[in-house]
Amino acid sequence: MATTENGTIPPGNVTNFEIPGTILKQSIPVIVILVISYFVVFILCVVGNSLVCFIVAKIPRMRTVTNYFILNLAASDILVAVFCMPFTLVDNIIIGGFCYPLPFQVGSYRSFIQALMEVAEEYYAIVYPTTTTFTGRITLYVTAGVWMLSLLLMIPQVLLIRENAWVENGQVILTLCQETSAFWRKIYTTVLFICCFIIPLTVIMYLYAQIGLAVWFKPTPGGDKATDEAKAVSLQRKMKVIKMLLTVVVLFALSWLPIHVITMINDYGSLSPDQLDVLWIYVYPACHWLIYLNSAINPIIYGFFNQNFRAAFRTLMMMRGLNVSSFQSRMVSQGTVIKRSTRKRPLKSTTAKSADQVSPEAV
Repeated sequence: MATTENGTIPPGNVTNFEIPGTILKQSIPVIVILVISYFVVFILCVVGNSLVCFIVAKIPRMRTVTNYFILNLAASDILVAVFCMPFTLVDNIIIGGFCYPLPFQVGSYRSFIQALMEVAEEYYAIVYPTTTTFTGRITLYVTAGVWMLSLLLMIPQVLLIRENAWVENGQVILTLCQETSAFWRKIYTTVLFICCFIIPLTVIMYLYAQIGLAVWFKPTPGGDKATDEAKAVSLQRKMKVIKMLLTVVVLFALSWLPIHVITMINDYGSLSPDQLDVLWIYVYPACHWLIYLNSAINPIIYGFFNQNFRAAFRTLMMMRGLNVSSFQSRMVSQGTVIKRSTRKRPLKSTTAKSADQVSPEAV
């Protein structure tokens, strides 16, 4: 398959196994390792993203525009874990048997666009703190647009892939999901690589570079009169912000680059049967696992690096002794809370934040 999340049939040799209509790609020890690895990431992904969703839903103070983007990302990561991960694992282990529900792969494409929208919101909030960007209604429209665009990117798979049966002596030996056109598969692979990796990563790097510059060159509070200790603290905070931004970009690239590279190699390269065996039997499952690992660490990157999310998490851990209202009174302000109101008025997306107000926890 020319997509980023699931494969079809390896063109090399595989080992026959006594399951009607199916063939195992790997040996049993390798399969055990794959199952354990996928299961660990599945648990981390579901638990971590569920905590993010629960925090935003439970605590009204956390219902900001930025956090609604994070909520949408967390919810879609849960859907990816529940509906994509099991089918990807089975498809990476077994050749044939069924054609998995392709529409659920929409979550994969969504992650690129969603990450781009979140970075754009952060960019305007920090670099242009006095500009109103995302209102509550715009946030809803952007979220819906992300899902619609992701769905559109998935449609070619439905058009290109068909279920083919290998028949021998009048009996179905193997059922496969295969593309009907190698040419259009290459075109689709290239378009996905450009639109879902190169462009988003380039824009994200640019926006984060602008955020980093805004944070770095913002004068230290107190100016030249600031003490050496105050300057050291300010520099330390700036360095933490820069490191966090670099972490986001690097993890994003490392998680998604391998699958795009090997897919391009598979479609455009001239690999030997042995090389194709290694690619399909071992490399593809590892690259798919990296993608899901990215969904599992998203709560850490976009949630628990945030001061308010950390405070909310601690509160949830001590919920028996604390109530939500007492937590809200101690929370650090982060954006304007989106609430229902009988009055029609625009909602500010984020409280004005200048670069000197941005800490590593608040980014």
